[in-house]
Amino acid sequence: MKMKHTVAALLLGLGVSFQAGAYVLDGSSWPDAKATFHIGITNHGASTSPSGVTWNAAFRESAAKWNAQSKFKFTVDETDPSHPCAGVGSYPQDGFRNGANFHPKVCNQVDGTEDDYGNKTLAVTVSYVYTNNPEEKVETDIFFNDAESWDIYDGNARASFDFKRVALHELGHSLGLGHEESNPAIMQPTIGNTYTLQPDDIAGLQTLYGASGSPGDPPIRMSIEEPFNGDVKSGVSNFRGWVISKNPLVSLTLYRDGQLFDTLDHNGKRQDVADKHPDYPGAANSGFAFATNFGILSAGQHQYRLVARDNQGNTLEKTVTFDVERFDTDWVDDDNLVSLDNASTQIIGSREIRIDGLMHDGKEYRVILHWKKAKQGFDVKEITKTQ
Repeated sequence: MKMKHTVAALLLGLGVSFQAGAYVLDGSSWPDAKATFHIGITNHGASTSPSGVTWNAAFRESAAKWNAQSKFKFTVDETDPSHPCAGVGSYPQDGFRNGANFHPKVCNQVDGTEDDYGNKTLAVTVSYVYTNNPEEKVETDIFFNDAESWDIYDGNARASFDFKRVALHELGHSLGLGHEESNPAIMQPTIGNTYTLQPDDIAGLQTLYGASGSPGDPPIRMSIEEPFNGDVKSGVSNFRGWVISKNPLVSLTLYRDGQLFDTLDHNGKRQDVADKHPDYPGAANSGFAFATNFGILSAGQHQYRLVARDNQGNTLEKTVTFDVERFDTDWVDDDNLVSLDNASTQIIGSREIRIDGLMHDGKEYRVILHWKKAKQGFDVKEITKTQ
């Protein structure tokens, strides 16, 4: 089952200060150390930039810069372009092919929507993985904001944004690199005067795919399996997943809404992880899980950030953002205080069930359940007090 995995945006901004730090990995990579982009890039119908260089040529050059630094190899195919919106709206599905182009919206193949870029966003990379194998990418699409002014050049930033350095940044996301906020890097979250790969970028790339053409596994792999990114949670449920490392882990730290929440044990039985990653020591005992009452959180959006660190200084972060729908009372001891005796149900479309008149601790609610394809079950989408 394919799902959206990461969305990474490059923002406007200059004047970043630097301090000691390390590259950041997004938790997924290409299993065969290769990927092909099928491109036919045009900006408002033009295939050539104001400087006279084609957008395709600049994209190829950016891909080649990454190719020169590790085992990984991008291939750029211009014979049969794939639009990054393939499978959304009027754009025909093309079979998990990687695309890149200027576009006024950012397309999401999972729910078939086109969304705005957001404030001051130059480009967005959307990656997809299978729900049962979230550490391996199956498709990546890159969107460049065609509402901005673009050109192609080297050197310090100008009034028009340099497509080539932005493509270099977005291709880094497609490789599995996250935003780097500490060291000088093309993977900084804001665009500036840097237009070539920096040592921090190369170190992250080689951690994922190996240096000098040698194959390599990332030092740390990690998956948060529940909650899903974009999930809706209510009541008592689990936080669970797994983490494996080539080197001994020194910490696995969980933050909730930006605040330190807990340090997690990670020794639960996970033979499925060991079968998939036999080269990682201790993979058979790599699980973590705890029960949590999401009902104690306020209604609205929340975030978990999980940070794994090994004894060699390698760090991997995984972040999930989810929404909480809740009843006024977060825990009811007496089952008799929850009743559907006078409730009515209604089917909405083909994927939702609406329940009106559900009584919970003396109050009446409307509850909407939504079918989740990735989980093959119903989740709470909405809880609204009606009396």
